[in-house]
Amino acid sequence: MSVLIKIARTAKELDDVYNLRYRVYVEERGKFETASSYNPRIVDHFDTIPGVVNIIAYSNGEPIASIRVNEDSDIGLPAEHYFDFGGVREDLEKKYQLALEQCVGDKSEVKPPKLVSGSMLAVHKDWRNRRNVIFSLFKSVAGIMYSRNATHIIGSISEETLSLYGRLGFETVADSEWKEEVNDYMVPMVAPFETGFAWTFGEIKKSVDHFWLDNFCGQFERVLLSPGEVLFEQGDEATHTFAIDEGWIAISREDPNGNEMVLANLSRGALFGELAVFDGERRSAKASALVNTEVISIERSAMFEMLKKKPDHLAQLLKHFAKRVRDTDNLAMVQAFAPQTGRVEFALNELWKSATPSRKNPHHRSIKVGPKQIARTARVREDEVRKLLEIKKSENILDYGEAVIKFYEDPVDGALPVRAAGESPI
Repeated sequence: MSVLIKIARTAKELDDVYNLRYRVYVEERGKFETASSYNPRIVDHFDTIPGVVNIIAYSNGEPIASIRVNEDSDIGLPAEHYFDFGGVREDLEKKYQLALEQCVGDKSEVKPPKLVSGSMLAVHKDWRNRRNVIFSLFKSVAGIMYSRNATHIIGSISEETLSLYGRLGFETVADSEWKEEVNDYMVPMVAPFETGFAWTFGEIKKSVDHFWLDNFCGQFERVLLSPGEVLFEQGDEATHTFAIDEGWIAISREDPNGNEMVLANLSRGALFGELAVFDGERRSAKASALVNTEVISIERSAMFEMLKKKPDHLAQLLKHFAKRVRDTDNLAMVQAFAPQTGRVEFALNELWKSATPSRKNPHHRSIKVGPKQIARTARVREDEVRKLLEIKKSENILDYGEAVIKFYEDPVDGALPVRAAGESPI
């Protein structure tokens, strides 16, 4: 079953957040002993100040996880209710002033420290180790913090979750302390925001145009799909534009006789579904997950609202659509006129672009896809795919298995072959 992660905006969604906190902290974990069973909700004054954002995750309409984001205010941040972060603030201000003094260029490019805080992480016990729900919540938090120009994140973390936050670049600033009001040991932590942003968008920003991240990062919704789950059907009303963060999406179309044809298999960074959003037509194809997949989306109304406020950004949008038209023309030409070998090479080129670079060797890339999926994408026989893969393997350009392709681009005599920007070695 799919999971939807979004900003809580309606009264019902906010009530779901407050009630879920009670169920997780009081009923499941025995925290917040002062909470009343007559009003099974947990709400504090940080839920009422301007700029607060609550994120909630739903599975089949049931709330399963939530987290809160606050930007700095006159009353401080939720983390400062439990610990004194005055030393952290002073240290960041000193570093800012020093950076200003040392700056020889435009001093406005030196960002003053802006603190934000994530708090009230509540995840239903059935979902704490399932489908990466927690990390997807954190990704949504990072998008909101990016839109608020955050420089640093502070938090008061339950000692039980210390290792989780350590993996995200947080460092403790003092020893843990028992906090009676929450009936738990808490730890004060801080992290530079750039670490969280790199973890969240480091890979996808290589593929997705900055236009989408810069303008909609704080409004993204996320959808987690299991293999075979449908994101939207052919003929559905178009309400969102999507980009793939993890996994694969198959785009297919059914003819009047019920025959289904796969038009494309899309991987990380691929943007899709935006044309129907702008022309007002219904979906012309179906989108479904091939593997466990996470997509980010932006609602149609948010895009039009942004263009009203920033009409100068229309040129960026038109540039994106022009590229889509060229890519579609190239695909149509390949499908219509190229021999089977040409179709496979075209598919391999596209796979190379979205493959993940190796941490050990930046000249190597890999992608989780096999000959069968390539055959469906290129609309050729599988034996033709394997034949070309064997040729490329003998040339030491790639290696492959049934579910992975590894691309090689090793330097010769200390230098890589000269190619145009973004051109693959295929």
